[in-house]
Amino acid sequence: MDLCKKMFGKRIKELRKSRNMTQEKLAELVGFEPNHITKIEAGKHFPQPEKLEILARIFDIQVKDLFDFEHKLPVSNLKYKITEWLNEASDEEIEYIFKTIKNLKEFKKRK
Repeated sequence: MDLCKKMFGKRIKELRKSRNMTQEKLAELVGFEPNHITKIEAGKHFPQPEKLEILARIFDIQVKDLFDFEHKLPVSNLKYKITEWLNEASDEEIEYIFKTIKNLKEFKKRK
């Protein structure tokens, strides 16, 4: 359960930061004490089920998406998963993936 709490905490932090929200503001919206968000993000606490619904509503996602932290796995796991997808992809899908990655790299260079 500790790993799940840590991954969940990272996900909450990621969602909060992506919306330029402070821990204090999120705590206020959820109905937590400000230091409780700090403890959740550190993987030391886990919110009650009814608070999960509030968090999902705040972030405008489904509750299940609060647990979508597969992209936070070790890079070796991510590379393996990408390789699996590429091996199963059609030629058309591979061309699309290539174009998408190329566009992302070009966009990142412009920043």
